[in-house]
Amino acid sequence: LTADAKIIQIPRPCDKRKVLFYYDHTTDLDIDDEFIKQWRSVSVDGVDEAKIEEYLDKQGIASMRDQGSKKFAVPKRKKVAAKRKFRAPRDNEHMADVLEDYSELTTQKADR
Repeated sequence: LTADAKIIQIPRPCDKRKVLFYYDHTTDLDIDDEFIKQWRSVSVDGVDEAKIEEYLDKQGIASMRDQGSKKFAVPKRKKVAAKRKFRAPRDNEHMADVLEDYSELTTQKADR
């Protein structure tokens, strides 16, 4: 089908895969050769976009914006889930009169 000019292949800039488009010949336009020659004769080499936009504004022509090459977002890697840190038990201040300290008993058992 590409040889018959019914399908157009375009490589994507982000991952170089080929994208196929159907080329509908019913929308073809016949453009005057004189217009094509004049279009191609205009040179904008060495002229920055600001000067081109300024010239178009002076002529009363609204210029189009954001027509530069688009940057594609690279898929982000999944973040590794953070391991939970072990937290030592806290003293309960509201239970200070009820709590008892058994640290002496545990040190005695550790010494054995």
